[in-house]
Amino acid sequence: MGLEIHYNVYGCFREPRADVELAKKAVDAGFEGIWIGDHFMPWIDSRPFTHHMLPWFGTLMAEIPDVPVGTSVTCPMLRYRPPLLAQGIATLDNMYPGRFNLGVGVGEALNESHFLDGGWPSWSKRSVMLVEALDVMESLWTSDSYIFHRGNHFEYDQLKLYTRPKSDIPIHWAAWGPKSCRKAGRHADHLLTAAPAEQIEEHIIPNYRRGLEDAGREFANRDVTTEFAANVGNPDDLVAEIRERGEHVPDDTELGNPDPRSIQRVADTRLAELSDEEIRDGHNITDDPDELVADIRRLEEAGVTRVLVGSHCGDPYRTIEAFENHVFPELR
Repeated sequence: MGLEIHYNVYGCFREPRADVELAKKAVDAGFEGIWIGDHFMPWIDSRPFTHHMLPWFGTLMAEIPDVPVGTSVTCPMLRYRPPLLAQGIATLDNMYPGRFNLGVGVGEALNESHFLDGGWPSWSKRSVMLVEALDVMESLWTSDSYIFHRGNHFEYDQLKLYTRPKSDIPIHWAAWGPKSCRKAGRHADHLLTAAPAEQIEEHIIPNYRRGLEDAGREFANRDVTTEFAANVGNPDDLVAEIRERGEHVPDDTELGNPDPRSIQRVADTRLAELSDEEIRDGHNITDDPDELVADIRRLEEAGVTRVLVGSHCGDPYRTIEAFENHVFPELR
């Protein structure tokens, strides 16, 4: 399985139409697929947009043929009702078979907690809910008959999808820690992460393999996908832009924070404590595309099979052109 390089528009930096045009340019430049985040509210208040992914994909898939698409990532069971999300995805696959990839995760409070009664559930509870939601969706996608579901978190009686998918929908479980990686191996088709090569090689893939072994499943033909920031331009200018916009996601401490404004204040404080070099390294800011070639080669050596490239700052078209003119010729 060779390394695939796809493009991630994120869905939070530009208007929806502009992200469609950016995706077109990425595909024309040689990126092999298009992915987008799935947020109701952005991680930080300075990010100006959050598109609904279903209508956005409907437009994108009509205008860009053939390439695969995916979410990075969707929480399918808190603000979404699993049967309704299953219907939307089935409709896309019925029109554009074999192209949709569903990246899933247990959710963050900023997207999901506003739609819940009561407190924010623990990671453990949300992971159990995710497994059950996927079971409901898979049943609807594959059953010719009405389904009856009585679970710990969802109850449905006499449901059936009349517009069904024409293909199997690949499920990519977002995972970082050992528990989530093992869950990915037990309950999903593939693994999706956002981590450096060393962590992927030494921790994420070994724990994913253990989860596969727990379920009696093989590692062969499993995708290991990682997000990868790439920002080509004048490093001093791009670092200054990051600082000015407060473009930092403190996801190590703020997963349970429901308010992007509050998270933004944490981000601004963290940014003030970071050196310019730390910001450059954290966002892969460079004026030398050879650095990106080396980073991607290291990810492939670590076991990654798909890289989702996206830009947080500067001109994303310049980064896409650097991949077209330099990175792709070096890697392919």
